[in-house]
Amino acid sequence: MPQGHTLALVRETELARRVGQSVMMRLVNGSLVQILPPRAVLFEEGAEPEFVHLVLSGRVGLVGSGGTTQEAVIEIFGSGSLLVVPAVILSLPYLVSGVVLAESRILLIRAELFRRALDDEPALTRAVVDLLAGHWRLLIEQIKDLKLRHAPERLAQWLLREAEAQGGERIQISEPKCVVARRLGMSPESFSRAIAALEEGGVIRVDRRSITVIRRSALERAAGLLSA
Repeated sequence: MPQGHTLALVRETELARRVGQSVMMRLVNGSLVQILPPRAVLFEEGAEPEFVHLVLSGRVGLVGSGGTTQEAVIEIFGSGSLLVVPAVILSLPYLVSGVVLAESRILLIRAELFRRALDDEPALTRAVVDLLAGHWRLLIEQIKDLKLRHAPERLAQWLLREAEAQGGERIQISEPKCVVARRLGMSPESFSRAIAALEEGGVIRVDRRSITVIRRSALERAAGLLSA
């Protein structure tokens, strides 16, 4: 059973707040904790799921290849995230790999324990339904972006979402440029050109690993949300 600092991180998660202490401790008992460096692989595409992974700190990317030589970053998740729950619920192979992007502390909840708890803990069932609904909406937004927006528009839209998520006009970029570019379906070169164009237009200011939104209305126009 995890101890000390790890348990404190568990209690701070949205999942723990939603399901309550007794349900959370049922999940935690018998679980494992891993502290992993960047580029460590949590699970591999095509593998059978043995755990539900709860990110307590750090960042994890979901990466898919579909059996090709290319890889796409599907999404990036941070603290409090449950990763790829459908694979565990359905007892089906992972469709993506989980790759650590920044040093992370991960709680590994045994898959069978998680499935049993879903059967008889209504609070957990509702929390997972809400989680999956949020991920479904995120998936639809991604599909719309890829099908309806050009790469510079996708970048502008992503910047707006990150600004909202981080609660201000300054966006801290935790991942390498190539990872963010792959998340947006862009090459690193296209990503750099699009960032440079926004900065030259006075829309954003770039300072190493942070981006500040200077003209929000102009960024919204670049995202296709406002008329030019």
